[in-house]
Amino acid sequence: MLKGKMKYVLMLMLFLTGIGRVSAAEITFEASAKSTVSVGERFQISFSLNNNGNGFKAPSFAGFDILSGPNQSTSMQFNGSTTSQSLTYSYVLQATKEGTFTIAPAKIKVNGTEIESNELKITVVKGSANAQQNTQQNNRQQGNQQQQSASSSDGQTFVRISFSKTKAYRGEAIVVTHKIYTKQSIVGFEDVKFPSYDGFWSEDIQQPQQITLNRETYNGEVYNAGVLKQSILYPQKAGKIQIEPFTVDVVIREQTRGGNSIFDQFFGSYQDVKKALKTSPTSLDILPYPLSDQPSDFSGLTGDFSMKAEITKSQTEANEAVNLKITISGTGNMKQVNAPALEFPPDIEAYDPKTSDNIKTNATGLSGSRTFDYLLIPRHAGEFKIGPFSFSYFDAVKGKYITLSQPEFTLTVGKGKGEEDKATGVTIASKEDLKVLGSDIRYIKTTAANVTEKGKYFFRSPLFFALSGAPLLLYLGFFLWHRNMVKQSGNVALMKSRRANKIAGKRLALAKKFLQEKKRNEYYEEIFKALWGYISDKLSIPVAELTKEKIKETMLERKVGEETIHSFISLLDKAEFARFAPAGGEKEMDTIYSESVEVISKIESNV
Repeated sequence: MLKGKMKYVLMLMLFLTGIGRVSAAEITFEASAKSTVSVGERFQISFSLNNNGNGFKAPSFAGFDILSGPNQSTSMQFNGSTTSQSLTYSYVLQATKEGTFTIAPAKIKVNGTEIESNELKITVVKGSANAQQNTQQNNRQQGNQQQQSASSSDGQTFVRISFSKTKAYRGEAIVVTHKIYTKQSIVGFEDVKFPSYDGFWSEDIQQPQQITLNRETYNGEVYNAGVLKQSILYPQKAGKIQIEPFTVDVVIREQTRGGNSIFDQFFGSYQDVKKALKTSPTSLDILPYPLSDQPSDFSGLTGDFSMKAEITKSQTEANEAVNLKITISGTGNMKQVNAPALEFPPDIEAYDPKTSDNIKTNATGLSGSRTFDYLLIPRHAGEFKIGPFSFSYFDAVKGKYITLSQPEFTLTVGKGKGEEDKATGVTIASKEDLKVLGSDIRYIKTTAANVTEKGKYFFRSPLFFALSGAPLLLYLGFFLWHRNMVKQSGNVALMKSRRANKIAGKRLALAKKFLQEKKRNEYYEEIFKALWGYISDKLSIPVAELTKEKIKETMLERKVGEETIHSFISLLDKAEFARFAPAGGEKEMDTIYSESVEVISKIESNV
């Protein structure tokens, strides 16, 4: 018995002597409480000081009933030779009437100097008829054992998926939001699995790195709600599309009844309870495009667009470049806007357009512009027509097709330098009929002639045949090489597959840079894009059709080992989860980077 008492005395001495070594950090005195509560709801207000203090003076709590307090608690943290201390005074209040109430600052003395906390504003809203009864029941349940706490959390924490619309046309933007609602203390997330949204083109809306919980009323109850992920969906097919459930395991921290030791009774104890959450099944009704009046140049896009075509100059000279720019602007899936199909005169050499984007993603969808810049080089003088131009899309608001059009341009081309007419005495019907005229008079040479031995001629000599055949062989080799390059260029899937590793390598290099700069959000963004983009190009699967099931099926067809497939899918899950989960350490980021490089190398050796 004496030994037990001595143990507590020694621990208490360590506790007291550590106070003298509190680190000289900036002193803060902060008041915190819920910003919105309902009538009859019980809640806690705390005044926390990151140092030791005395002479605490509480403010007035007009408009609230004080059910408990002040409750004082002290926390100590040891870090080598340094000790930090915090002091908290808390009250349990109950809202009695609706309105907005101001809690004045509390006061406390630190080292003889009086400091004040911040001011709080609390809004009290109307609660349900049995809100107070439920609150009292929840309070009575505190301190139960772990299995009882897990069951009492039912209805206190849940997830849901909400759509901006459940009925839309094909290609029309749908905003989907994945949210969590809770009345409990959440300390972590595990095994987050968002729906794959097969049949949709999806674009994620940028979210803060850390999940922020705000007060929100749902079905008459007040919860802390936070957005886990928000995306823009563009349906790629019509019909009733089933949406997979959204599942996540949350870790909830609950306070339990104090233990037998003096420290458990003084500080209290907590336990972490894991709870599996899952949304209910749902579906979206996607309407098809009308077929009766569909334009022949329909782009396959839904939204609200505008078009502008312009040419840098209407007059030029042969062999001088001219730029034609076509800009499509508006709201809709701008990333699916393709270059218009144009036919140019045969005397104008046209190159594939250079595409530049100015696209933004927000809570309403994709918006901005995409510009196609054509380089045109007229090879001969004359007057040429370029255009006309048209772009058709479907307007979901009006329920009809819209065709944008712009008249043709006239390009006047003059003779270029060095193209003056030369008198040849021959009428030329076309450029293919051009003939070269020789001279019928040979002048008498006045210099010494180059005499060769009789019977020895360069004609028909081995060198003659070698030099004569060389151009033919070179031409044949160049022709075969060029034809192969044209064939490969036409095979977009093959070219993407060959460039997949190179593009992924660039993204991984950028991710490595973000890792070194400790830019966590940008790092995981590049890792996810590197993996997703690589497998799309390598397996020749369009991004709109890319799902984890499709990836697995295609890799099995390509004879990729199941272990490699599992590693890649698992890595996708890790990267996606890490983008929305609470911040992890650098070791975890290094591990994901190394695994990304390794799994891409394995796939390259198999596919």
